Amino acid sequence: MAKKKPETEQPKVTKAQAIRDALAADPKGMPKDIADKLTAAGVNVSANEVSQMKYQLKVAKKKKGQKKAAAKAAEAVPAAAVPADLVSVAALQKAKKLIQELGGVKEAKQALAALSQLLD
Repeated sequence: MAKKKPETEQPKVTKAQAIRDALAADPKGMPKDIADKLTAAGVNVSANEVSQMKYQLKVAKKKKGQKKAAAKAAEAVPAAAVPADLVSVAALQKAKKLIQELGGVKEAKQALAALSQLLD
């Protein structure tokens, strides 16, 4: 028969999680000091393990910052540089329709000139 764990017993914290918690509490602490504190608390870790975890957290934080910077750079740069004088086919079709409605290119130019005076 297997022994059942008492329901009041809390789940055991892993070494890695204990080290992360200790580093979060004291990020500038020396690995030996943190290892001593954790050993006194009942988690058997070495200074080397603390040092390795501190390095891993530092690298992960740096990578996270690089991903954010890359995402911001991708948002800032347009997908393709579009020349200012480029006109879409849809815009040209609308202009052609307007010219036909106004009776020709000359009349369309006059209408646009009058519109620009109204907007000024």
